[in-house]
Amino acid sequence: MGVARGAVEVTVLTHRGAVRQANEDAVVMGALTVAGAEMNAPVHCWLPLADPVVVAVADGLGGHAAGEIAAEHAVHRMAESSAQLTGPEAVGLLLKHIDDEIKEHAGQHVEFSGMGTTVAGVLLTPDANYWFNVGDSRTYRLKGSQLIQLSEDDSPVLPPGEDGRPVTTNYITQSLGGSGNSTIVPHVGQDTEPGPGAWLMCSDGLSDLVPLEEMERIIAEAGDDNIAVYNLWQAAMNASGRDNISILLVRRHS
Repeated sequence: MGVARGAVEVTVLTHRGAVRQANEDAVVMGALTVAGAEMNAPVHCWLPLADPVVVAVADGLGGHAAGEIAAEHAVHRMAESSAQLTGPEAVGLLLKHIDDEIKEHAGQHVEFSGMGTTVAGVLLTPDANYWFNVGDSRTYRLKGSQLIQLSEDDSPVLPPGEDGRPVTTNYITQSLGGSGNSTIVPHVGQDTEPGPGAWLMCSDGLSDLVPLEEMERIIAEAGDDNIAVYNLWQAAMNASGRDNISILLVRRHS
């Protein structure tokens, strides 16, 4: 298939990993959602850019299927609203509404107390590109062979380990839903380049296990996006696969 003008190309893989019994991650691509799935190969799709398009990953938090419910609710709400999201203010307001809805549901069902989800993604409109996140799932801008992190991790900053690499933690300072009644502050920003571009979104099942330099090398050496996403997943699995793994590689053609 040739390059489509005015379109968004998405390659996605979401998987439970090598240890977890279920996949509490979920993804959204425009009006399409995938939740609780276990893909063994990437899925590739094209979305028209006549209306705004949201592409994002959500990483559910909380056991006993609560995280899966929170993540699925988040991506379904984003899918419902995707075409009406005109800019950063609309994204921030939607994320706050989702936060309220998840907390309300948890308050009505004691078994889901504390359930929540991270979210990280992009909003691509005919005129601009935006990024957003809550939690520690990540959005990167792909420029050439370099991945530039756009999202802001909602997790404590820890000193580097003995090998000099960043130390990761499962603790996050805010999520959609989750424990406590504090008001979330979504991170939302505008990409400095409004036109065509490429982005990588992932849950921490990839970013915690595969160093940034290796992720860049895998993408640069891949023959196409399907191979890149598959090889990123394999790298996370080879590095223990201790968490759910979700990866979205997004290209805007316009």
